[in-house]
Amino acid sequence: MLSRNKKLNILTFDVEEWYQANYPGFEKNSENLEDKNLEENISRLLELCHHHQAKATFFILGTTAERYPSLVPMIKAKGHEIACHGYRHDLIYNLSPKEFESDLKRALKILENQAGEKIIGFRAPSWSIRKDMSWFFQILEENGLVYDSSLFPIKTFLYGEKGVDPRPHFIGGLLELPPSVITFSLLKIPFSGGFYFRALPYFLIKKGIKKLNQDSLPAIVYLHPREIDPSSPHLTLTLKPRFIHYFGIKKALTKLQALLQDFQFTSIRDYFGFSHFDKGNGFH
Repeated sequence: MLSRNKKLNILTFDVEEWYQANYPGFEKNSENLEDKNLEENISRLLELCHHHQAKATFFILGTTAERYPSLVPMIKAKGHEIACHGYRHDLIYNLSPKEFESDLKRALKILENQAGEKIIGFRAPSWSIRKDMSWFFQILEENGLVYDSSLFPIKTFLYGEKGVDPRPHFIGGLLELPPSVITFSLLKIPFSGGFYFRALPYFLIKKGIKKLNQDSLPAIVYLHPREIDPSSPHLTLTLKPRFIHYFGIKKALTKLQALLQDFQFTSIRDYFGFSHFDKGNGFH
């Protein structure tokens, strides 16, 4: 039973292999791509969520679901939401609309068969979406998706762009859920997932979530299974991508444990319900 005396936030995980990366110049074909710890890491996350009575949305690659056919049923049986991360870990802006729709349909078919229910959410690999890609949002809607979480609301050398509304908002009939940032004047600072979660001290992450909750907004936290696993193999990367990919991994699990102790989390599906959300007025 969810307590009513705490603000509710959103927990998400991107379920993919340890070697799924899209850094410039990185070639996955050059790596030794043996299976490493994914099922064990998912089990650890599920146990942690159960201990803290948290629910989450798991964005899962179609190829990962194929390789580990027990994962989706296991996650679903624990009461979590299954959502789509695409079939392969391809950058969406490098695909044609036809290629993307084919990739999406292939992934949805696998996930829906394994979950036994309609999939309603999507997140692009590596935040590889721009707000002017109207065809992308149209294809999601046409294929029955209700929400997307692919627009990163700041510009980095890898992804994201300026001018994205960092709050939940609608693009056409699709609910868009950018990862959380805190705003100081005109400066937006990400803090709630990935490298930013691993790099920042916990007190700043906690402060950021409290600030969002004070503004009646949920924090949207995102992590990958490999990020709680210091024993994960290391990819052959240049200095900057290696720093981004691995910095802070030794402390990430401890931070996540503290986060689940200090705040209450649920899935995207359960948080919004998609019935009480006012399309006309947006999210304030």
